[in-house]
Amino acid sequence: PRLVVEVGAAVHRISGTPGAMKVAYQDVAGKVHTVNCGYVLMATGKRPDLSRLGLENAGVAIENGVIRADTRCRTSVEHLYAVGDVIGGLMLAHTAARQGRVAAAAIAGEEAVYDADRDCGVIFTRPQAAFAGLSVEQAKARGLDAVEVKVALSIDAKAMITGETEGLVKLVAERGTHRILGVHLLADHADTLIGEAVMMVGAGLRLEQVAEAIHPHPTQTELFGDLARRLLSRLRRTAKVQG
Repeated sequence: PRLVVEVGAAVHRISGTPGAMKVAYQDVAGKVHTVNCGYVLMATGKRPDLSRLGLENAGVAIENGVIRADTRCRTSVEHLYAVGDVIGGLMLAHTAARQGRVAAAAIAGEEAVYDADRDCGVIFTRPQAAFAGLSVEQAKARGLDAVEVKVALSIDAKAMITGETEGLVKLVAERGTHRILGVHLLADHADTLIGEAVMMVGAGLRLEQVAEAIHPHPTQTELFGDLARRLLSRLRRTAKVQG
């Protein structure tokens, strides 16, 4: 089927019923068009609907359209907790699940927190996109001295064997401590690869630990060791020059 992409278009009206719909939109030149289609997919983001929860009666604070909650998922009312889309953030199923466990632990008097800086996500495109932790920009915004390294997937033996060489992998770490802050992938099977990255970021592993780990060959997980060794080498050379 033919795929047409309209950049900068503004949708004015959607009408009809599923199977026979019409979309009226204005292009960047100001010309109005009408398209006949079977279905319309709204993929412009989402926001929580808090209108029927009666939060104002309970005194629960709302900021920017979401319930304000701390790292233990406690709201502004001490005995009330909130998790998932209603508190904003990534709005992903696994995020809500983690927040639910944190809230349950807090209610039971146990220690647990939700750390958004160690969360993750996957976009199921082809190739897939995935992340765990922070980007270098996010890390620097938090006051961390962050550095990054990236390699093309085409250098990986397994990718060469399977012919899945499109994409890249990027690793973000703190310069002084060598602590891994984030991993980002654009690659086939990123949904599986991100699992190891989640452990690296979540456990606060250092570059040395990943660089020295023995990854099986040929697998795409070898890329993590390669990235760690590359960044370590660069940091050590820089330290020698500065020293």
